[in-house]
Amino acid sequence: MAGKASLGSAFRRAVGEPVLPHGDPRPPGVSVLLNERRRRVFLTVLDRPGIHLRELSRSLDVPLQSLSWHVEILKRAGLVHSLRIGKFAALSVPGQAELETLRDLALLDIVKNAAIIKVLKSRARSRSQVSGDLRIYPQALDPSLRVLFTRGLITRDPTRIEFEIGPRMREIVDEFIGSIAEREAALLDLLSRDGLQPAITGRDGMKLEIEVNGTRKRLRIHAQIVPHVIRVLAK
Repeated sequence: MAGKASLGSAFRRAVGEPVLPHGDPRPPGVSVLLNERRRRVFLTVLDRPGIHLRELSRSLDVPLQSLSWHVEILKRAGLVHSLRIGKFAALSVPGQAELETLRDLALLDIVKNAAIIKVLKSRARSRSQVSGDLRIYPQALDPSLRVLFTRGLITRDPTRIEFEIGPRMREIVDEFIGSIAEREAALLDLLSRDGLQPAITGRDGMKLEIEVNGTRKRLRIHAQIVPHVIRVLAK
């Protein structure tokens, strides 16, 4: 094999063509994340732990049947976990969150719930004020306010009528922001186990630029270490 490589290089020099750079061969085995659609699924679940399959299908604009097949492959490879919470199976990356945190993140992945949290981030607001900010009837807000209050994600002083960000929400933010280094290491370990030989090539806030093995050349992916809703609240 070495002789053939040398002969190829000599021939290219003789005819005036550039010699191809040497590249290390990819380790044997099939990487699940070499598939572009599965990479998109994996990176979206990493950014939105607790997301359910139908919402993931809408978000990625991928038919549910096709998406289910890719998610099943990721689950078998140990790159994505599925846990039934309420009516839906919540998806997450292994080791990303404990059960109770995942329950909260699944709630926060619901658009209306996330919108309430975002509105309350700047200052406390009454039910009617939240309704006006979001342009939603107060009665339509009540189920979301109730479940967020029950989980401690929002709170209300008994002497006031205003809601505000709750202690549980602050605890989750601190949990993620305080463990960024560990989460980076865990992500690189997952990618390594999939045979991608990851290398961090850049950082932009809480987003990593990572170079990984492709079928023919190295690829660059962008991975959010801290989920979207946590980044919004951490600003």
